[in-house]
Amino acid sequence: MNNFWTWAVIIGVVLVATGAFNRNDSDSSFTPDSYTGSTYGSGSEKTIDRQDAIDENWDDIKQYLSGTETINACSSESGNCYDLDADISDGSIEQIYFPNTGYLYFSADIDSDGSASDFDENGNEWDFTLDMDSSIVDDAVSQWADDNGYTLQ
Repeated sequence: MNNFWTWAVIIGVVLVATGAFNRNDSDSSFTPDSYTGSTYGSGSEKTIDRQDAIDENWDDIKQYLSGTETINACSSESGNCYDLDADISDGSIEQIYFPNTGYLYFSADIDSDGSASDFDENGNEWDFTLDMDSSIVDDAVSQWADDNGYTLQ
C-alpha cells in the first residue's frame, strides 16, 4: 500500500508540473489585456472614459496638448484676472498675449485640472486656468487615445 501513495504523489506532481490541471475555458481566464484600471477589452478594443483618461494618463496626454487657446490668467501683482490667448506646447503655457499687442513668456506646466502657474521675467507670479472642456483638450485626449489603441466612451 505504501507504493500506491508514492506513485499517486509522483503522478500528481507530474500532472501539476505539466499544466494538466490548468483550465482553458475562456469565461474563467483573466489576462492583463482584459482589464486595466478603467479600461475594458483586449488589444485595440480597449475603451476608456474621457475623464478617466485624463485622471489616469494626464502626463502622457498633455504631450499632445498644443495650440493656441483662450485661458484665464491672474496676476499676483495686480490681483487682476484676464481671459487671454495663450500658446500652449506639449502641455505647457509658453506665451500669453495681451490685447495691446504685449506678451509674456512662461514655462507653466498644466495639471490635470487645468491649472498652471509660473513667474514672468519681472518676477511676478501668474496663475493660469485652462478650461478642461475646451476643444484643445478634447483633441489631445483623442489623439492620445488613437495612438494608444483606446476608444473613448
